[in-house]
Amino acid sequence: MTDLHAEIYGDGDPVLLVHGSASWGVDTFGSQCDLADEFRLIMIDRRGYGHSPAAESMGWQTDKDDVAALLAGLGSAHLVGHSSGGTVALVAAAIVPQAVRSLIVVEPTVWGIADPADSPPERPAAYHEAWIRGEGLSARDFLIAITEVTGVRDAAAMISASWAEATEADWAAAEAMRHESWAGCAPIDVTALAAASFPKIVVVGGWDQALHPDIADM
Repeated sequence: MTDLHAEIYGDGDPVLLVHGSASWGVDTFGSQCDLADEFRLIMIDRRGYGHSPAAESMGWQTDKDDVAALLAGLGSAHLVGHSSGGTVALVAAAIVPQAVRSLIVVEPTVWGIADPADSPPERPAAYHEAWIRGEGLSARDFLIAITEVTGVRDAAAMISASWAEATEADWAAAEAMRHESWAGCAPIDVTALAAASFPKIVVVGGWDQALHPDIADM
């Protein structure tokens, strides 16, 4: 097992939950605690987030090995990932498919394998550029920069409104996020995942200015 912090609930079949950026385990998956009546929920904090120690290299490159090691240590588990944590889950599942009982990823950052019709190439390029600039920005300015990529007209106003009641822990997670490598360039072994026998579910959604003009007008 790794030295990652984890919140554990329940005693049933293990479910390993991997959060996305600007968050941490129980912050992302707290609403799923009711599932502890049936499962053993293991909500990890990825490197540099929540109560887990930072790593020299933060992001999917380190996280994939952590998650693969946790799966192997558990023997096998259901694997759930959200956003960049979904990307980590996809990469880790391809490393140790024998340790995965099922795989669910929610809005994973997988620009490299997305349909160009759904993901114009200029969008991931803009995200990547904003992410690279993150090292030289404050946490707030970084949030504004990546929000601007979505097409919001006044990203600064949106961040001010949505983060008005942010806690110290929230801002610590935002700070960790700007040091994390961009998950959009992670290599997803689609062939290995397709060949694996475990059930797989991908949940997609998201938003942009065309779908939510009320947000875009901010």
